[in-house]
Amino acid sequence: MITIDRLEQWLATITLYPVHFLLCSLLSFSLGAAICAFVVYRRQLHWQRETAERLEDSIQTRTFELQVALNELADKNRILEEQNTLDAMSGVRNRAYFDKKIQAELKRSRREQRPLAIVMLDIDHFKQINDNHGHLAGDAVIRGVAQRIQDLLKRSSDYVCRYGGEEFALILPNTDAEGVLALAEQIRHNIAEQPFDTEIGALAVHISAGCFASIAGSEMVSTDFIHAADQALYLAKTSGRNQVKLSMAAVVEATAVAVEGTHDELVN
Repeated sequence: MITIDRLEQWLATITLYPVHFLLCSLLSFSLGAAICAFVVYRRQLHWQRETAERLEDSIQTRTFELQVALNELADKNRILEEQNTLDAMSGVRNRAYFDKKIQAELKRSRREQRPLAIVMLDIDHFKQINDNHGHLAGDAVIRGVAQRIQDLLKRSSDYVCRYGGEEFALILPNTDAEGVLALAEQIRHNIAEQPFDTEIGALAVHISAGCFASIAGSEMVSTDFIHAADQALYLAKTSGRNQVKLSMAAVVEATAVAVEGTHDELVN
């Protein structure tokens, strides 16, 4: 006989079954979704890691290529800058380099309290060489003089520059009056004793030189050094040429302006 209690129990079982089924279904779905999400997450991490590695390799490759390109560009710029500071005919430094270099050496002399020397050097009677033997012979003499001077400079800090025409300027850091005078005299003697080969044969050449050496004072500028050496060069010219003179003046006096006016006549 079916009692009321058994009927209630049976109804409760029937009622709870769908709930159990639903809970199991939800649990299975959630577990499956979690597993899928985990798999997707792992794959995404793996993809991100591979992408990051490829990107890093690409960046390193591009960085290396960029560095190589920059190095090549820097080398080309150095070569171009080097070419821009060289005199095309003589092969030594040009006037622009001299103007820049002497400013730097003047500051260093003042800072380190060491002497700076310069030489203004001129080929004697150069106009006659051009007039009598032609400009090609004159060009050969300029190249020869430049090379002789360059060969006699033993320190990497010493520079010879073509100042203009047949005139050269030497920048000699850490060189006193005795040192610059000895070097200029050595250059003069070397040029005078060995003729230069030109298209018209051997040519005897002489030079005159003016020297100046001093520790740069607080008020001194580059033109003080240039004018002092140029004044000494003028003295060498007026004293008979083919000689070296040393200026002891710390600062050139106002008469240097008049000296420059006469200097052009003596050069030719």
